[in-house]
Amino acid sequence: MPRLKIPAVLAGGSGTSTVEVEGETVRELFDNHADEYGPELRDSVVEDGEIKEFINVYIDGTPTEEIDSEVGADAQIRVIPAASGGR
Repeated sequence: MPRLKIPAVLAGGSGTSTVEVEGETVRELFDNHADEYGPELRDSVVEDGEIKEFINVYIDGTPTEEIDSEVGADAQIRVIPAASGGR
């Protein structure tokens, strides 16, 4: 089953969270995660049916911008919000 790795800033906790979620596409993973854990993560990552501009999603280390990208049965999906700011 695919593993979804969520950074603390999106997981709402003090550390990175990893959960197994069923799905064959990135969209299915976020929808299934929302069904089980609530819509907060999906709503932080997906807007108008697309991955938000400042959110980076990686499938086994390869970046994707496509919400319908296929996900393998043993894939690791990482969600990383873009960092900005500073001087």
